[in-house]
Amino acid sequence: MKNKKIKLGLIAGGISGVVAIQGCDAQTVTKTVNEPIVNNSSADSIKLEERLKALSQTEYTAQLAMGAMCYEPAVPEYVDYVCSYCGNTIKEKYDDWQIYEMNRIENIVKQIKEQGYDVVLDKTEFCSHCSKKEIAYPELIFKIRFSENADYHTVKSNISSEYQCLLSFISNEKTFFDDYDYESSLSDNIAIIQKMTGLGKDLEIKK
Repeated sequence: MKNKKIKLGLIAGGISGVVAIQGCDAQTVTKTVNEPIVNNSSADSIKLEERLKALSQTEYTAQLAMGAMCYEPAVPEYVDYVCSYCGNTIKEKYDDWQIYEMNRIENIVKQIKEQGYDVVLDKTEFCSHCSKKEIAYPELIFKIRFSENADYHTVKSNISSEYQCLLSFISNEKTFFDDYDYESSLSDNIAIIQKMTGLGKDLEIKK
């Protein structure tokens, strides 16, 4: 399957900023890398559906990392945003934490694409010139498909941890980390995987 070449851009979200106020001790952890699920064919979605079903019936019992406890709220600083599509400059609408989230999502989507998945990151809502109108609360439009003959599954999300959850799922991991290095199990986030992939619509999520 040939992937389309796209420009991965920046998005904005309505999240308060945080900054690190001191260094955190970290331990070097040796991690076993699971073999990614083979992709690039219609069989992909079947394999992913099967894994999603298994996850929905599994309780993750290992201890999860709690993340760093060295953050405090910071006053956001508003910055200019330059649309990578048309070059239009949006003056001080998005703050520096939003820019951080934008870059994080851009990197995650790039990793998903590098695994061979046909994904598109559409950020036209963040530019009034490209969207042909001013949108008060713009959202990133994410598209993914598992076969070149299939329609794209389309979803809106400005939340980087949802993209990280998706990346961990297709990488055959059991957990993922959010922005604050808090670890969550995939089995407790089936709804996010359903949202981001369109798979498992008939699954009953374990309470």
